[in-house]
Amino acid sequence: MDTEKCLNYQKQFFIDFAQAWHDRSDLELYRKIDTTASSLRLETSEVPAYILAYDKQAQAELKAYLQKGLTKWLRTYIPFFEINSEGVVMFGDWYHRRQFGVLDVWNRQIIQTDELQQQILPELEGYEKDNDNYLQNRLDQLHEQLYQEANELHADLDRATENADSAVAQSRLNRDKAPQQNSGRLKNLLNFMDSNSGNEETNDSEAATPAPNTAEIADLKTRFTAAKQLADTHYDEQKRQLEVEVAVIRYEYQAIVNQYSSLTQFENALVHIQESYLDNLQVAPNLASKGDDQHA
Repeated sequence: MDTEKCLNYQKQFFIDFAQAWHDRSDLELYRKIDTTASSLRLETSEVPAYILAYDKQAQAELKAYLQKGLTKWLRTYIPFFEINSEGVVMFGDWYHRRQFGVLDVWNRQIIQTDELQQQILPELEGYEKDNDNYLQNRLDQLHEQLYQEANELHADLDRATENADSAVAQSRLNRDKAPQQNSGRLKNLLNFMDSNSGNEETNDSEAATPAPNTAEIADLKTRFTAAKQLADTHYDEQKRQLEVEVAVIRYEYQAIVNQYSSLTQFENALVHIQESYLDNLQVAPNLASKGDDQHA
């Protein structure tokens, strides 16, 4: 394309875009944004700045207009989502509701910007797999996590106590064997050498038996008691919080299955927001300005 043709193309593009804005045609505005992104290999979010000469006020005006139409449509497409003027998408209208994401007006998507938002769908998937036992499974996981240190100390205490009991039992066994080896004065006399040897073995055996480490056991008991008390406190606190979280997940799931045949269908609807919205604009190209008395 030579220079003149290129300039004419650019001129016609801006004339068409200006007409689409004058007509408040959401459909044509989005079509031209998408076409420009494709032809110039730009991110869709970069195109409005390019078209509007990087004027911040003009970009904000265009975004606010297009967001108005997209929000109207989303209220029917996903009716349990609430979207404020800042594009924040909230899941439901119940107490402790969660932020699902933020509206991306240029790309016509809902994006999840942090870990809390990104874990909503996986949690719903987990709930769908076993909703009857979901709460108890989460509580079991929490218990295992919080009581890990206490359980390890308890195991150490059991081992130390068992070793101490074994040491005491061995010591008693050694003492019980000693009189049998010294019975009979005559036998001792006749087996003088053997008896001395046996006594030496007994003494060696007794010396080899370690004394119970009572200090270690007392220390383990103290540490175990403290760890368990701390785990009890944290578990009681977090159990209530987890019960509330699971109740919210239950509300969310129920809202989804009341509107869609399954969680999978809902996830599919999220993925295809852009295509579905453009299909809707084929029927109602002026959705944002529909119902307005005059153009902004």
